[in-house]
Amino acid sequence: EPMGICAFIISIFWILHIILYVLPPGNPITPFLNNYFQWFDRWFPLFGVLSVALFTFYLLLCAVKGCFKFGLRFLFFTIHPMKLNGTYMSSFLFNTGLILLCALPVVQFCTTAFASYARYATVRQIFGTQIQYLSFFKYFWVNNVFVYALLAFALLTALYLGCKPRDTSTDSVALRDRLRSRRG
Repeated sequence: EPMGICAFIISIFWILHIILYVLPPGNPITPFLNNYFQWFDRWFPLFGVLSVALFTFYLLLCAVKGCFKFGLRFLFFTIHPMKLNGTYMSSFLFNTGLILLCALPVVQFCTTAFASYARYATVRQIFGTQIQYLSFFKYFWVNNVFVYALLAFALLTALYLGCKPRDTSTDSVALRDRLRSRRG
């Protein structure tokens, strides 16, 4: 599938960028994607912005995909599943709320990941200076807790989806009948 290949390539670029730019203490090893965006800005500025938008939107799409997986398979039961022509309004609102909760961390993470590209942007001033140095969050920023959590979730998700790549719909009536047949 071409979309799967593109997603794999973007994921590899994200992981490399995190390892080479975000995680090293002090100075990054290389600006990596920041150089790519700045090169595009010198050539045609719109392409640099579109490239940043592509990488940022990809993270948000990953959050949406995770929301669908969370709604379909959470431990041993389903919570607020999203089904074509069969989603309850409460489930839709719950999943919309999850996606909205992910939007702000995606913007914050992209601001950190593309700090040298967005160094003069207002969002960099807000997230890179003001929020990062709040006394409660200082420990988390200094020790890259959020970045390590992101990488851990990416690894766990890759392992999980490698073991169980497809969703199998669970029919509640069929499940009820199986449980009744076990009881006798």
